[in-house]
Amino acid sequence: MYKHGILKKRTVFIVALLVIGWAGCSPAFGEEPIKFGVSTAISGDAAAYGKPFLDAILMMADIFNEEGGILGRPVKVVYYDDRGVPDQALQVCKKLVYGDKVEVLQPGSTSGCIMTGMPVGKEGKVAMWGYGLAKDWLLQSEGTIWRCAVPDEVNLAALARYAIEKLDVKTCGILHLDTFYGETAKNVFKQWFEELGGRITKVTSYTEGDRDFSSQFMTLSAAKPGAVFIAAQAGAYAPALRQVRQFMSRDTKVLGEIGLYNPHLRQETGNLVNGIYYYSHPAVDVNPDPLVKKWLGECRKRIGSYNEIMARAIVGMSVMREAIERAGTTNSGAVMQEVHKMKEFPTLMGPYTYDPRDGEGLKTGIVISPTKGADLTGDVVVFKYTTTDDLYHKPIKYKRFFGKDYYPELLQYHGLK
Repeated sequence: MYKHGILKKRTVFIVALLVIGWAGCSPAFGEEPIKFGVSTAISGDAAAYGKPFLDAILMMADIFNEEGGILGRPVKVVYYDDRGVPDQALQVCKKLVYGDKVEVLQPGSTSGCIMTGMPVGKEGKVAMWGYGLAKDWLLQSEGTIWRCAVPDEVNLAALARYAIEKLDVKTCGILHLDTFYGETAKNVFKQWFEELGGRITKVTSYTEGDRDFSSQFMTLSAAKPGAVFIAAQAGAYAPALRQVRQFMSRDTKVLGEIGLYNPHLRQETGNLVNGIYYYSHPAVDVNPDPLVKKWLGECRKRIGSYNEIMARAIVGMSVMREAIERAGTTNSGAVMQEVHKMKEFPTLMGPYTYDPRDGEGLKTGIVISPTKGADLTGDVVVFKYTTTDDLYHKPIKYKRFFGKDYYPELLQYHGLK
């Protein structure tokens, strides 16, 4: 069984590198480890998601090694801190690909980080997976990366549909973080809300680190929307939920995002979350699926808690192990082709079936309403949305890395047109 070694400081852009103690290795392992490289946020606002994500990756590596590794080789995780900053992620990915020579790469803690880090893995011919929710990095990947999460286009469609069809909301205002993530969430929600017949009355934004939203909510309130969608992150959520009730009508419905399933964030928000509605994927306590219960239990037993971001790590590591074992190699082209061919592979977010038209494999989102403040067991699923549609109507260009006939062959393999 492998033991995690000490954390060593590197350059100014690196906080920690995981070192595995080889003295404790099982004699069954006679080959070099398969190195999984991870760019994630260990510091900064994005650390609220990046740190538990890394915890779950390390947990999965331990489990793989307890079960004999992958292809008979141990798994070693090498990670650095990108702080949620795209330029930092670029440097981290260069270090991982060209310095550490990892065979698998997760290139960033946010979609903006993945956008800058992913091209490094693409040109370095490393198999990749990512957990950011925006579509841009996936569409620009040329088939060299896959997503281990339910995308914004499913989650936000579920939230917009629920607001209009079930809450009878006709107008909505938006407050969003002024980053790549926040802009993307705003744009996708706005698109779906308007396509379904609603009207966005006003859009406001805030800068990372801000905690005073009084002017934004007064601006939104003046437009008298029936609901407000808040796309915030980490420490901004508690003050945002407090101030939305101070400056906007009590009748205004409040819509939020998946980060509200974070147990630490819920301790901060407390009863402020009661009665709001937020989107999520299916890997939550209220889902009775045995696979969900199994993995949530593993997280709590081994890590001490469960955060929804951990589910993305579990999906990512599980699918990547399966693809490597099916390929019989860590060659990036062979591994990614096995990902592209996956059908109904069981995960705690539902069956993973790769759709070559948009590069997505998970297409079920849910809407949740809390009733017991910080206690997530009081959250209630109020809506479920599943689609098999081509989400982006903009096919991925597989030709450069997989050949000119690859896309039509994939469509035929999956029974698609």
